[in-house]
Amino acid sequence: MALGKQLQTALSVSRRVSLLVGALAASCLATAMALMLVRLGTLPVSWQPGLLTGLVSETLLLLLIVAVGFVLMRKSLALMQGEEHAENSARVDPVTSALTRADFLEELRRRVQTSGERRHAYVMLDLDHLKALNDTFGHSAGDEALAQVVRICREELPGAVVGRLGGDEFALLLTDCSSRGEVVQGVKALLDRLRQPVQINGRTMRLSATAGIAMAPDDTHIALELVNLADLALYKAKQARGTVLSYNARMLVDDRYTRLLTRELRAAIYLNQLDMHYQPIVAQDGEEQTAFEALIRWHHPLRGTIPPAEFISVAEQSTLIEEVGEWVIRRVIRDAVRYGRYQFGINVSAVQLKQPGFAAFVAGELASAGLPASRLVLEITETVFLDFGSVERANLDGLRAAGVMIVLDDFGSGFASLQYLRKFHFDCLKIDKSYVHAAGSSDVDMTFVTAITELARALGTRVLAEGVETEEQYLIMKAAGCQRFQGYYFGRPASLPDVVTSPASLERERRAIAG
Repeated sequence: MALGKQLQTALSVSRRVSLLVGALAASCLATAMALMLVRLGTLPVSWQPGLLTGLVSETLLLLLIVAVGFVLMRKSLALMQGEEHAENSARVDPVTSALTRADFLEELRRRVQTSGERRHAYVMLDLDHLKALNDTFGHSAGDEALAQVVRICREELPGAVVGRLGGDEFALLLTDCSSRGEVVQGVKALLDRLRQPVQINGRTMRLSATAGIAMAPDDTHIALELVNLADLALYKAKQARGTVLSYNARMLVDDRYTRLLTRELRAAIYLNQLDMHYQPIVAQDGEEQTAFEALIRWHHPLRGTIPPAEFISVAEQSTLIEEVGEWVIRRVIRDAVRYGRYQFGINVSAVQLKQPGFAAFVAGELASAGLPASRLVLEITETVFLDFGSVERANLDGLRAAGVMIVLDDFGSGFASLQYLRKFHFDCLKIDKSYVHAAGSSDVDMTFVTAITELARALGTRVLAEGVETEEQYLIMKAAGCQRFQGYYFGRPASLPDVVTSPASLERERRAIAG
């Protein structure tokens, strides 16, 4: 805005100077013509000295005005160029050279308002695991990764307007798109390109991003609503990571259902509609029950049993995961007191570990119930470590110091395992069930399982095979060196009085499953 006003002022001054120069030039021309007429005898010779003096004066004045005007114009242009550069710098993110959030959204609003029936696509792009990259390799590597994302976006989608909305969030505006399918394919190609190896601070890395798409005018004519719809699509896409989803009306229906489920889950906590089932964990002999994994259940009075995978994800999207998590811990500790010789395992989410007072809460509940900390087992997954920070580490260190057992669940399903095994000592590793199921038919998977047990032995850590469904799988895992076992072969989740059984009843259940 300031640059525009200065430009108008400069143009106004330039017009006035041009008028003055034009007037002086016309006067010089008139004087020169009068001198010519004197020489031709048309005008008196006595006029010649005065005309010569006037011509010289006017010419000198004209040259002076032109010279001063030239100098002033150069200074004005230099000043305007400097301010233009400063204004452009304010519009561009210094790390990535993408537009800043405010300027991108203004550009989006302008184009959507004037698009008419031309189809535009708004793409929200979220770089996966930026925090893990910063924590592991430093913020300079994170900045370089962000710059690489923008560079690849411009190469893969030339003509796209690229903006940086936040720390790891980017937006792209694609204009005059022929179809939604074309946009989806283009963004898929972009995500595939991001997954190719790139050099970041001298290291070869693979980036990953998740994307959500909304179209104007197909989905909406309003720029702000376009942003919200693409954000909803991105949120859905994040459930699978590294994928792209385009908005559809069903997403709004699902979003409303999620909000409804959130309200009902909050009521279920207070109305005592939640329950715990327990699945037995057995020793190496396959018979002695040593522990139980606690699994939450929700018996809705109208909808029936709602699967944990459905409502736990809803809880994690809100602050409800804290309330659900606290309810589970209190309930399991209370049940553990009733059955005094077993350990009880609880799955803990990344959201819970991010709570600064989580370790203190668990220790307080143990002390209040009089339960030894060694009988409580907290299970965390590899994915927790992808965004692992100081709060999570402090919680785990505090829990270990109190005597709580820490288990790494689904070992082998992620990519950060070996690195973090060096940084944190786990009491047990639970081999992901996909390896248990494949070990009998895949030499590679069997080699992987054997390598895990050897590594665990060197670290002084137990290994548990989960998802064991047949006697063959049990024997294979036992031969590979696993010391604990869990799965349908040893018992399905059930209420605690029903699941605490004798070896004889376990054998009867196995025969029933085999039959």
